[in-house]
Amino acid sequence: MNHLLPGFESQERVALLLSLTRISSPEVIAALTLHYTSALPAERAAARHGIELSNFMRGQKKLEQIAATIEAIKAIDWAKLQSNPLQPKQVA
Repeated sequence: MNHLLPGFESQERVALLLSLTRISSPEVIAALTLHYTSALPAERAAARHGIELSNFMRGQKKLEQIAATIEAIKAIDWAKLQSNPLQPKQVA
């Protein structure tokens, strides 16, 4: 399941997701950011920044894994909030 939508992500969100990875290549970071913020197809974003499509896809896969983990955490928090709204956890 894709959690990131090309063209619908903010630069800030992409930057935060990237900060949770070990991706360090400025070209890969720029290509991924371009793809997710402007909906430019993956092939064109990779070509525009001079990287192999396989390197782009590897970064894309990692970002999706991070986004999936974040969404799972949000689901847990949402379920907890729904079952116990605005009541702090009691400490024994």
